[in-house]
Amino acid sequence: MERKSYNSTQIANRDSQLVHRAQRGESVAFEILADQYRPAIFAQAMRMLRNHEDAHDAVQETLLKACKALHTFDTDRPMLPWLLRICSNCCVDTIRNRKKSTESLDAHEYNLMDDNSDVEADFERSQSSDILQSAINRLPSKYREILEMRHYRHMDVNEIAEHLGKPEGTVKSWLFRARAMLRKDLTPAMIA
Repeated sequence: MERKSYNSTQIANRDSQLVHRAQRGESVAFEILADQYRPAIFAQAMRMLRNHEDAHDAVQETLLKACKALHTFDTDRPMLPWLLRICSNCCVDTIRNRKKSTESLDAHEYNLMDDNSDVEADFERSQSSDILQSAINRLPSKYREILEMRHYRHMDVNEIAEHLGKPEGTVKSWLFRARAMLRKDLTPAMIA
């Protein structure tokens, strides 16, 4: 199969046409653009975040924001720099959130695990577990479900994605958001 090579003008024209189609509501047109630029966006996210899972989350967030803001995109400008700027902003937000979080959810992961130890023997752990369960119960249902599959059923991300019929990137993004929401909810309770 012969591979076509494009010059920058042809790429800009093609991108412009795809953007116009996507702005008119053709989701396939945006998917083509996303597929074309996903590797470059991921590379940028990896350079900034140096973490595979965070980089995937940043790519998902970048593409979501780009899709929502596509109506504001100037088709006379190149697409990739615009996407990379959105990605950089998403990465900066992730880095800020890392610094803000004084306590990782991973420190409480034992509460998410279904172990067979005697929880009542350790009153503090029991209280912590109750606080965590209350926080989980306050999450939106899709986040509760995904945390249950990941931490109680010990399912891998790809298994969860297959079970829900969602892309792995979406599952990772939901897990990230669920954990961030829990962390935000738990921080005041754990300090008290």
